[in-house]
Amino acid sequence: MENVKEILAASIFEVFEKMFFIFLEPGGASPVHDCEAAIRFDGPRRGTMRVLLTRPVARLMVRNMLGLDNGAVTEPHVTDCVREAANMVCGNFLVHWDASKKFTMSLPEFSARPGQPPSPPAEVVTLDFDCEAGKMGVVLELEA
Repeated sequence: MENVKEILAASIFEVFEKMFFIFLEPGGASPVHDCEAAIRFDGPRRGTMRVLLTRPVARLMVRNMLGLDNGAVTEPHVTDCVREAANMVCGNFLVHWDASKKFTMSLPEFSARPGQPPSPPAEVVTLDFDCEAGKMGVVLELEA
């Protein structure tokens, strides 16, 4: 499981640095996340990846990715950007986890008010990060 955690962390860092110009540092869990995108994957292993963000981090992602001023960021921008982040992190993770295997991924689903996750499946990896705009986290739930 430690290998999975390392691969996941590397995937998160790569996507956030290259796509959003955000440099993350390992951090403590946020008491509240304002939004999330969840994406399921299926293949030799099944699971769900959830990208959890505070609103300021999500808005910074949009500004950096699209080159917008803060006042020009709309809710549809935030929704699309958070979904795309989940898609990119999950895809990057799966390729680095096992490039020899074929995985399929669902379309990411966005939630502006994420609830508590359901009872954890067989294996769960949780990573929390800090950046200049706030906190974010990723939860990887692997099914048995």
